[in-house]
Amino acid sequence: MRLYRCYQRLVHFLLFLAAAVQLSSCATTSLINTWHDKSYSGNNSLRDVLVIAVTEEETSRRLYEDGFVAKLAESGVRGIPSYSLQISDIEPTKQAVQSAVAMADARFVLITRHLGTDKKQHYSPPQPIYVDPYYSMMYRYYPMAYREVRYSPGYSYTVTTVSIESNLYDAQTEKLIWSAQSKSVDPNMSKSYFDGLVNVFAKDLQEKKLL
Repeated sequence: MRLYRCYQRLVHFLLFLAAAVQLSSCATTSLINTWHDKSYSGNNSLRDVLVIAVTEEETSRRLYEDGFVAKLAESGVRGIPSYSLQISDIEPTKQAVQSAVAMADARFVLITRHLGTDKKQHYSPPQPIYVDPYYSMMYRYYPMAYREVRYSPGYSYTVTTVSIESNLYDAQTEKLIWSAQSKSVDPNMSKSYFDGLVNVFAKDLQEKKLL
């Protein structure tokens, strides 16, 4: 009986562990929408990009802007994080943006903002478990399996989805030349999350032959 109970606890623990691993593996970022001006495509003309993350979270802002600047540098493109400017807090006016562009000596401007966060509660119902420590003997296994049907406990979990939008503008014409929206599932707002976000956006820019 003690062996049986230990076995049952082990099965429950393994199921719980598998569920935890499955949930943690969902922390991914993907694009849900993208658009670009095809007249720019194929030119690989990005240079001197002012990177602006519109957020009140200074740590998040710096992680994102530094991450994007580093990614641009891998392609030989000069990037300027907005927080490094003398007027790091850019007011929402045309004059303030123009001043920031001039101060950065930028040719393009990348503006990224948080679109929203969605949280949904989910419930996983109990699942049947057939438990028997005597698998090697068929005629012993079947009677035990027939009698000893158990259910793993159900559990609730929350899935958090964060949506981000990033737009790239030509600073001279003020035209939008690229736009993308991303969806991140259960992000932890660490450097690894922002690096992943940057990689997704940069990959799309490369596929559009803008970078």
